[in-house]
Order: sequence, then C-alpha cells, then structure tokens
Amino acid sequence: MCTIAGYAGNRRAAPILIEMMRKEQYLDSGFFTGIATIHEGKLYTAKVVGDLDVLLSETDALELPGNVGIIHSRTPGAPHRSHSHPFYSKDKDAAFVLNGTFNTLASPQLKERYMGAVNDLFARGIGFDSAVECTDPNKNPLLPNGKTFHRSEVYALTVGEAVEHSADADMARDMASAFRDVLNKFPADIVMLGIHERLPDTVTIGTVTRPMNALIGDGETYLATSALAFPEELQSRPIIPIPPTTVAQATPEGLKILSTSLESVRIEQIDYRVATYVRTEMEKLLTGREKDPVGISEMPCRAEWKAAWSEPMIDCEFTYPNGFFKSYATILYECLWSFHKEGRLRSRVETNEKNGGKIVRFWLDA
Repeated sequence: MCTIAGYAGNRRAAPILIEMMRKEQYLDSGFFTGIATIHEGKLYTAKVVGDLDVLLSETDALELPGNVGIIHSRTPGAPHRSHSHPFYSKDKDAAFVLNGTFNTLASPQLKERYMGAVNDLFARGIGFDSAVECTDPNKNPLLPNGKTFHRSEVYALTVGEAVEHSADADMARDMASAFRDVLNKFPADIVMLGIHERLPDTVTIGTVTRPMNALIGDGETYLATSALAFPEELQSRPIIPIPPTTVAQATPEGLKILSTSLESVRIEQIDYRVATYVRTEMEKLLTGREKDPVGISEMPCRAEWKAAWSEPMIDCEFTYPNGFFKSYATILYECLWSFHKEGRLRSRVETNEKNGGKIVRFWLDA
C-alpha cells in the first residue's frame, strides 16, 4: 500500500509533511513520491520516481510555500513520473493523493460505470496526464486511443470537474460533496486527500477502507496513514482514527466530520473480537524477532487475519472474490501504534529483497 500525509496549520507545510513522510515512507512505499501545497491561492507541486531523498535532491519540494499541503509515497509500478501522486484537476487548480487498491474493474457493473466515466472525460477533450503506452492490455484499463492511465487520476478529474463552477463561499461544502459522490460512484479499498486553490486553508478527506489518522495541535491539524508519522512531541495528544466511509475536512482549527456513510458501500465494523484476535497474532509473530524482523507487506498471516471478518467490506457486486476488501490495513497500523505506546515496538530499515527498495521491518521486545 502507499503512505500519505496532510497538514493544515500556522507553519509552512512542506517541512512538516516531509518529516512525516520520512517516518512512514518505507512502511510499504518509497518508489514514487510527490507533494502539493497551497500558498496565496496558488498550487505548488513536485513529484519524482523515487523515494523522499530523490524528491529532495531533484526538486525544490522542501521550499514549497504555504501552510496547507499533502504528500504521498507509493509502491512499485510502471516507472513513469506521471504515475506519481499527486494527480490534478483539469485546470491544475487542485491536487489529490490516494492510497489503496483499486477494484474498478472487479465487476461488470462497476467496470461499465468506471470506463463510461473515463470515455466521457476523453470524449470531451479532457487530458489524462498519466496516459502512457500500454504493455499489458489484459491487466490495465485503456483510453480510446489505446494508452493506459493511472486509475487515481479519474478520481482527481471527477472531483475537479464537480467543483469547477462552485462559488467561493460554497467551495468547502462542494468539495466534500464531490468526494462523497466520487467514492459512491467508484467504491474501492482507498482513502483520498485533496486540496484546492479556492479552499486555501483546508485538506478534504474521503475514506472507504484504508487507514487515516488525525492529530489536533495548537492551530494546526495533522493527517497521516499511520500515527507513527506524527511529531513525537505531540504523540501524547489524542489520536483520532477517521472511520471508514467518512468524508471530513481538516483546517488549522481542527477536524470536521461531514458524513459517515456511503450509499454504495456496506461496512462490517472492526469490533473488539477482531481487534483482539489480530493483535494477538501480531504479537506472537513479532515478539523476539530482532534478528528476523517482519515488514507489514511480509506478514505471512494476513490472509488468515482477514478471515476474522465474516463478510466482505464492500457489497458483492463491487468486490473481488472472497471478500478481499476488508480494512485489515487499518487494524495492522492500529496494532503497531498500540505496541509503540507500550514502548515495545522496535524497527529498522532494511533492503527489500523482492523489489530492491527499502522497507521498515518490526519486532517486539519480549
């Protein structure tokens, strides 16, 4: 999975976002990295193929102005800079980052709806910045010109169009409504953050199943995939896990929850039995593993842990077989956070033998 973070506050966002990403980029990402901020009604962005070090060496990401922003780092994929997040609205006045797994071709109904939107955008002359030559048409959705594209860009273009003609006074409401509508239309195992030039103090959030946490400081709000990314001096403050199927907005004043349900998504909640089971299994797996630590993506029991849920997270017509879309990622990160609060969690960055990148591997003190 990818890792993302957001910030809305009274200080310059770029250094804060970069420090948060430094703490979480190798949880399961670090191959494509990008950042966006808003300053005086203008969007500033930078993105690269590579990790945070590449972003800092090849761009002026650290110097981007503005007190509101989002950042993203993702897993391996086609080596195109245009496939790095953030993705943009048609007019390049808004930026969006997404984390998760896309099931947009998983069912005939959803595929028809999703590709209908893609073809409509293309027919109206709206460009796809992520369009590249396709090497495997059996696995990738195609534009009418035969090129493939990154599936996240459809969400960005759709939200951008929905608020294109909004009055400034209505932008906060309309952005939230557009997030809710696009997630209802194309439900997936994702979370999404967005910023807009005409909403300069706000990060809009849309969750389906992937994790997102908030921390409220003094005149600032932090967002991150994992609470481990938050500044250490603030980690004693309450961490707010943003629930599945939620649309919210973060400003320097705090977090506002705007809706907590999506019509097209049925959620099976993580109750204490599931949480206890997964935590027990993680504890057994990680305890005493200093010489052989384990990364999140390497945990061998994830399929068994997912089975602790009795039903799919998303209605059958929108999911892969066997109920793949469950919020297991959320509970994995919550368990790691609980071990951290107990003072038992240890980690180090190592080489990921499978893809040549870097990965954080964990163990617990016995």
